[in-house]
Amino acid sequence: MAIEDKFGKVATSEDAHEVSETGAFVRQDNYFITPFGSGEGELPVEAGRYRLIWTPLCPWATRQIIALKLLGLEDVISVGTVSPVRTENGWEFSLDEGNVDPVLKIRYLPEIYAATDPDYEGRATVPTVVDLKLGRW
Repeated sequence: MAIEDKFGKVATSEDAHEVSETGAFVRQDNYFITPFGSGEGELPVEAGRYRLIWTPLCPWATRQIIALKLLGLEDVISVGTVSPVRTENGWEFSLDEGNVDPVLKIRYLPEIYAATDPDYEGRATVPTVVDLKLGRW
């Protein structure tokens, strides 16, 4: 079944997994789900260790930025912003000089997913939290 948006654009096979039969956006399941904490296998809570990647286009990512600011964590977690237009290569850091995130040194968000798990086949999404110490999501 072809699904057209209000402008007549038909969803591609790549987009199909994100669109329900009624045309609603369906967010993919989370794949990287390691919790923060002090237990074994948890991500340690440590100032300066993480970078939050977001775009103003995404309501999920916008909520994370609001929470970050309300909790006063701007000096504890660094923030990177991808372009509000997702390219065929994924979210791009095209708002930064040289189209590269100044901290992560990558051009496209999927690069950090590949560094974390080369077998990951899903789409890179925002918000994303990157562990700067380990260089992965």
